[in-house]
Amino acid sequence: MNIRQILAPLLLLALAALLAAELPAAIAGRATHYDWFGPVIDTRAILMDRYVEPPDEEAMQQATIAALVESLDDPYTIYVPPADADDFQKDLSGHYTGIGAHVRGIDGRLTILSPMEGSPAIEAGVRSGDVVLAIDDFDTLDQPVNDCIDHLLGIPGTTVNLTVRHTDEEEETLAVIRRPIQAPTVAGLMRRDQKWRYLVDQDRGIAYVRVEQFTNDTVPQLVNALAPLAEQDKLNGLVLDLRNNPGGALPAAVAMSDLFLAEGDIVSIGTDRADRQKERRTHRARRGHALENMPVIVLVDEQSASASEIVAGALGDNERALIVGERSFGKGSVQEVRPLQGDNGMLKFTTAYYYLPSGRNLHRRKGEPDAPWGVDPSPGCIVPEDFDAKLKRLQGRWTFDAITKDEPTVPDTLDDTWLRDEYQDAALAEAIALLRHHTDQGEWPTLPEDADEAFPPLQAELDVALDRHEAIAKHLMELQDDIRRLQGSKNTIDRGLVGLADDVDVVGAELVLRDREGKVLGAWRVADGENIRTSLDAVELVPLDEQTTPEESDAG
Repeated sequence: MNIRQILAPLLLLALAALLAAELPAAIAGRATHYDWFGPVIDTRAILMDRYVEPPDEEAMQQATIAALVESLDDPYTIYVPPADADDFQKDLSGHYTGIGAHVRGIDGRLTILSPMEGSPAIEAGVRSGDVVLAIDDFDTLDQPVNDCIDHLLGIPGTTVNLTVRHTDEEEETLAVIRRPIQAPTVAGLMRRDQKWRYLVDQDRGIAYVRVEQFTNDTVPQLVNALAPLAEQDKLNGLVLDLRNNPGGALPAAVAMSDLFLAEGDIVSIGTDRADRQKERRTHRARRGHALENMPVIVLVDEQSASASEIVAGALGDNERALIVGERSFGKGSVQEVRPLQGDNGMLKFTTAYYYLPSGRNLHRRKGEPDAPWGVDPSPGCIVPEDFDAKLKRLQGRWTFDAITKDEPTVPDTLDDTWLRDEYQDAALAEAIALLRHHTDQGEWPTLPEDADEAFPPLQAELDVALDRHEAIAKHLMELQDDIRRLQGSKNTIDRGLVGLADDVDVVGAELVLRDREGKVLGAWRVADGENIRTSLDAVELVPLDEQTTPEESDAG
């Protein structure tokens, strides 16, 4: 008998003993999972057997998955049903098949903000400012923008007919041949002859680049945009604009950070869970990039999120760039996407958090308002921007972004006044002024501490909330009118502070509440800043008898 014949039975006995020890634990674990599903299975069986109408099993299944996801109370963990899977994949990749144009809904119609350079739209004669009246036989009047976009997309090589009204009021039907579009994610300051202009100050070689999203194509696009300037020795400083950038692919954020860093950590990815501490990993910079020593300023605002915050945080924490603008959004969580078996959609779920080189967790968590989150501007570099200023900046930018025959005339070197007044961008003006100082003096200026310690995003959120409150109050009043009208009442005009002149100052006014017998129930003074007119316009008020004296109405 050889050694193999001797050992074989012993190995089998050992394996049997091991399985005997592990199988009960595995079976118990699986049984626990099955037990958890027991009530769900029972509920489905009862509804399938006893519900008054035959249930839609597919809808029930999708609703169950959606409910599991919603229970996590995480806005970044979502269930993508099968019907939305293709659109979801398109958004992730940045690639689609269509006409190649930036669009927006304006006054109930789809409007072309600008065709993309080299796109089927521009080749067919689509112009900036065109109002799209119809897409084939689809009338765009009062249709949702996404529905209109769905009609623009299609199979490569197919034709879509656009009936447009140009800015000169001429109407025309244009045949556009769809083809694959790679959505550009890198832009310059303005377009000249369908080409982006990147230089803000040609004498000093200061450039501007806006990154609108992070995809696998973003870093190559950035390198291609700056390479001609670098080769001609016209690149001595850069403003990297990450405002309104919602983020995107992590590898793109790491690669972009690496362009500007010779050494140091970029971002760490992990979780605070004790059972997963070993999963934490750190991305580090590598030497060898042409932009490692160039002065850089990064612009961020309250809508700079995720990948944008990784880049801004990495350059800021490594003292490689100044951060100008507002505190960023605070979306520091990592998502993974997995398809579900049987073409049942996709699951995007949070698996970890991002940590800056300083160790700061980027994520703004619910219930922890005092915990640090996001990326802060550098000391002295907060540039507040309220809702109206942001809207003006975004709207005004399209004047210079759009591909049009009538390009606005601009100077070669754009001074602070032009950037603030014409381009409507105070933060960019601040950034260019700082870069000019660095170019001339070889160092950043000494900046005073920001006077406003409260971060502007919080004020901006408050402004938006107040605007929404006022709009909702107005809408409620309109609904109240509609209800009265439907009930046959003609009293839909005289309500609110009836008879009180518009110019009367009601700040700090006092309200007295009496019952029908005249007994005072309570008296209150309106807090400063509260819009008492808007509040009381929501109820119908009947003036007291004109003979009632002020003393009789006084609470004292």
